[in-house]
Amino acid sequence: MSDISAPTRGRAGYAGFRTVIKAVATGPRGSRDLTFDEAREAGLALLSGEVSPAQAGAFLIGLRVKGEAAEELAGITQALRDRASALRPPSGADRPLVCSSGAFDGIADAPPLSLAAALCAAGAGVSVITACGGRLGPKHGITVADVLAALGGPARPTTEDSEAMLTRAGMTVVHVGEAIAGWDDLAAIRDEVGLRGPIHSAEKLVDWFGARRFVVGHTHGSYAGRLLGALERLGADRAIALRGIEGSDVLRPGRPVAVLSHAGGPVDLPERLGLVLRGDCDPRVTADLTRAIVTGEIDGPARVAVVLSAAVKVIAAGTTNDPADALRRCEAALDDGRAAAALDALVG
Repeated sequence: MSDISAPTRGRAGYAGFRTVIKAVATGPRGSRDLTFDEAREAGLALLSGEVSPAQAGAFLIGLRVKGEAAEELAGITQALRDRASALRPPSGADRPLVCSSGAFDGIADAPPLSLAAALCAAGAGVSVITACGGRLGPKHGITVADVLAALGGPARPTTEDSEAMLTRAGMTVVHVGEAIAGWDDLAAIRDEVGLRGPIHSAEKLVDWFGARRFVVGHTHGSYAGRLLGALERLGADRAIALRGIEGSDVLRPGRPVAVLSHAGGPVDLPERLGLVLRGDCDPRVTADLTRAIVTGEIDGPARVAVVLSAAVKVIAAGTTNDPADALRRCEAALDDGRAAAALDALVG
């Protein structure tokens, strides 16, 4: 793919991956959106190592500067799905599956409570899959796997670990470095580039265990439509995009913002203006906080954030369309011990 064609009449010819870079990185008047198939092929080339690091970096920066269209995100997501390991859901399981993930570069300035929210939703009857990788730039924040390890689980779950945790606990963590061939090598290039790019969005949209329902965290409001559009293009049954803390799938407790796919519109969640989640993001501190929340030992902004974020997963699962009902179910899961039982099973 790296050969370059001979110039024709003074104009440079482009071949192989250079044609993709040219399409997305020739400026406001010359760039264009990739088709689904072009984006998919570009993603496969990146993951398979068919392109040089320089070409990979140029593509990632070019698409970031142009701005990813929903069709491009869908194509790159399909490439990730094509390279992903096939994970087996529990046999005979009748609980709805929801993939819920936020920014893979983690949380740096607040407690990362994605795991707590997933356990709460699991207690409320929804099977939740959340994914992450190793520490990833540009933020290099705390990941779900870091918190899982601090609780006594595996620091880098294998695919077998992920399958076993889902069977035991009704929720699980997938480490994409274990589950997607080529992801670790591409992550190293992304770290050198430093900027968030299309992979940062697409990796949240992989359909682990064959899930067709999704919760996707993001930072900037303009990304909600792109993420939901990509998931609709890929055939998702139901999805919610939420503006999470540092791009995570944990809602701000004071002013939660979430949007339902297929023209569902904003999810009507209660606001508590002035309520802010603060605290240490250290994995051991967060592990203690997670345990205290799911066992019903504490109240306050952290519990509110967890309940709101779990309720969104319940709505995404399709078991209720009523936010008030979803919130009641998640509160009950914390109060009656079901969320705590899910934690015990997860790390047991």
